[in-house]
Amino acid sequence: MINMMIGFFKDYFKYKEAAKKQQKWMEKFCEQKGYAINPSWMMATNLKSNLCEMEATFGKRYCPCFEPSGDKTLDKKMMCPCEYIEDEIAEYGTCHCALFGPADLSKEQWKASSKRLMEEYQVPKNLKNGVLDTRGMPLDPRRGLPVPDMMHQVKAVLNGYKGNTLTVIVEREQEALNLEKIAAYRGYDCTWEQKDDHIEAQLVLKP
Repeated sequence: MINMMIGFFKDYFKYKEAAKKQQKWMEKFCEQKGYAINPSWMMATNLKSNLCEMEATFGKRYCPCFEPSGDKTLDKKMMCPCEYIEDEIAEYGTCHCALFGPADLSKEQWKASSKRLMEEYQVPKNLKNGVLDTRGMPLDPRRGLPVPDMMHQVKAVLNGYKGNTLTVIVEREQEALNLEKIAAYRGYDCTWEQKDDHIEAQLVLKP
């Protein structure tokens, strides 16, 4: 929990100015659709920081919950606000990320959806001896993408990670390509190679 809070405030100060721009379009979108932004300052701030990081890393405002898939059609649908928002509001009460919901949503409903999201992303990470295996996570039924994805697993592990290197095992080439961009944005070195049934990437975090 301490490492998560440290990561939260690091992102908050890093993206504080950029998040103001996110706030403007979000308010306009909500006004048009009759939606509201998650009333929890911490949840909304974290999601705005994630949006800022997605845009800075990948060049587009992808959904803060899912890294790019490599499928152009699907990735276009995942531009925030994503094309799944109405279906997910009908199912969860909010969009998947618990960022947007109906303006009349109760505090209890916001909390329930936020709790659902946090439980999805706080599953134990398969980290052993400096090797993070990101495979085997459940798939989101609409996007067909893992939850949590490689990007969120790596970010969670790096909060408080003490090693100089981190080996990351991924299933798909697109995940390795995404990891390259994540590493470049964070100032890390990244190399990867194809194995028999997976891809093994090496992040050099410190010289």
